[in-house]
Amino acid sequence: MMNGTETELAPPQVFRSLAVRRLLSLHGQLWTEHVSTENTSIQFGLLLCLGRSESGLSQTEIAAQLAVDKASLTELVSRMASRGLVSVHRDARDGRRRVATLTESGHDLLQEMYGPALEVNRRLFTPLTEAESDQLMGLLERVLAEHSA
Repeated sequence: MMNGTETELAPPQVFRSLAVRRLLSLHGQLWTEHVSTENTSIQFGLLLCLGRSESGLSQTEIAAQLAVDKASLTELVSRMASRGLVSVHRDARDGRRRVATLTESGHDLLQEMYGPALEVNRRLFTPLTEAESDQLMGLLERVLAEHSA
């Protein structure tokens, strides 16, 4: 009974969000086992974005690549900078723009985490073919795009 009226409750399988939660939980377990207990996957994502850029990225560019809000990213960059992994400076051409780059320590940590992070990705999606993985990514991106608009 819900609110005094009888309603047949749907089984848990109807709630896709529960499957997403289970997948996130599995990802967390794999990450802790194979990559790091000290550094999160979003921290790795920040290092990866910066590691792929020769001249650094603005916080807006990083937020877009990682699909996180700018407030969360600002806090993440600040924490990573305080650990000496990321350097932040004003853009010489546009003083309003803050640019983040990897420090040598950040580069070293990225190199240390990269192989194990690839392994977590492989293990997580082992049951899927390449085509199925591509299809899943497309569907996830579509759902995320709908909610970020």
